[in-house]
Amino acid sequence: MVRRDKVHIILLVCAVVLCLAANGSVASGGAGRQQPLSGTAALADGLPQETPESAGTAEAVPEQEADDTVPLYINGVLVSDCLLVDGTARMSLGCFATLAGLSYDGHSIGGVEPKLAASGEYAEVNGRYFYLPDGLYELGGELLWPLRELAKMFSCGVYWDPASGSIDLDMTGLGLLESGDEFYGEQDVFWLSRIIYAESGNQPLAGQIGVGSVVLNRVADPAFPDSVFEVIFDRSYGVQFSPVETGSIYTVPDEEAVVAAKLCLDGYNTVGRSLYFVNPQIGAGGWFAANFTLTASIGDHDFYA
Repeated sequence: MVRRDKVHIILLVCAVVLCLAANGSVASGGAGRQQPLSGTAALADGLPQETPESAGTAEAVPEQEADDTVPLYINGVLVSDCLLVDGTARMSLGCFATLAGLSYDGHSIGGVEPKLAASGEYAEVNGRYFYLPDGLYELGGELLWPLRELAKMFSCGVYWDPASGSIDLDMTGLGLLESGDEFYGEQDVFWLSRIIYAESGNQPLAGQIGVGSVVLNRVADPAFPDSVFEVIFDRSYGVQFSPVETGSIYTVPDEEAVVAAKLCLDGYNTVGRSLYFVNPQIGAGGWFAANFTLTASIGDHDFYA
């Protein structure tokens, strides 16, 4: 499904210049020392983020203007510039296909077609889910994906060099990301989607991801059990989640809760290191505020670490 063409660098440069000519010229300089571009640490450092293009019926965000461009390296070799919109590195599917030597027919890249949710908040590729909180961006009639998400889809690394303000796209491991059937643990999806639905089925997707993130943060924390099931049903200090007590944990979740669970398992997190959440209108919000640090408020829930 995915192919990698061996081309001379001069041909690659020409292709990328054609792809990006309208938005900037080839820059110069060294790649410098680079650090992985990922997660909340990257955002905290003010690094370029990213966005989307794909088939689907969701509406795009109104036409945007590019803020700037940054030098783009491929496997350490300077190729061209990468667009920034709202401080986020973005690229069309066609441009990424050109860089990667993948086929592109206007809809499918490398033989797979990204499926965008009607809400525009996430996309599915090869059974894997990608969170797109900013939706789609349109520039010059093209829809732009976050570069980080495009790279993830095809097992590429994205590195940001704060010293030179450049991005290096590592395509040495180019290949379609492992399928959802192989990646997601069936039991983890089963129970995580149920606690998400029971606790936050009426909340925005970001809030549902927040609830799932709390569960996974506990799995990763040595103070809590080390599996999704054990965290949900933990009774070390009494019942931890009210749906376990009421029995609503056994309610079959809707599709969005299942997607939220898979997004969490794919590493998306809207609440940082939070280990607790509460609806302050019906729970002990004052006690949490006095004993923990508020990290986020999404919908009806406050999240604490």
